[in-house]
Amino acid sequence: MKYLILLGILVFIVITYACKGKSNKENTVKVAKQITLKELEPTINQLLEDKMEYDFFGITSNGVDCIYFVNNKGTINIEFEVMTNEQKPFVEKIIHFTKENNYKIIKSTYGNTPNYKGITQAPVYIIALNGTKQKAREVGVKIMKHIFENNEHTKFDIVP
Repeated sequence: MKYLILLGILVFIVITYACKGKSNKENTVKVAKQITLKELEPTINQLLEDKMEYDFFGITSNGVDCIYFVNNKGTINIEFEVMTNEQKPFVEKIIHFTKENNYKIIKSTYGNTPNYKGITQAPVYIIALNGTKQKAREVGVKIMKHIFENNEHTKFDIVP
């Protein structure tokens, strides 16, 4: 009888410990790293040093103003993928910005399905800078300030 009670207590402790560990893992919420425009260049450095999960990263403050910095064999291009209706009005502004600054723009796609009707693959507008980290930072800051009306204090999530 004593052994049954001890065994029951031991099983209870093991189950309680296992459930406690599981519930802590389930309650963990991943939060994106945030940066300001001042911290953009060090983040680009990490990209060029292959210290990022992918060969690109994006920044966004609200999901609409999402631009990507892409490592293109040691130089950087900036991309804008139109995944939502709210992003569509910014396409003409991006195109105008690139023409005004004599940057080459390429329309492409990665085959991602947009969250709106009319097309099956979201368009991607590539600003083909083939730039240095300083040039990519400069252009990225201009886009965020002049096209999306952000400022030095805006917090941006880093997105994959």
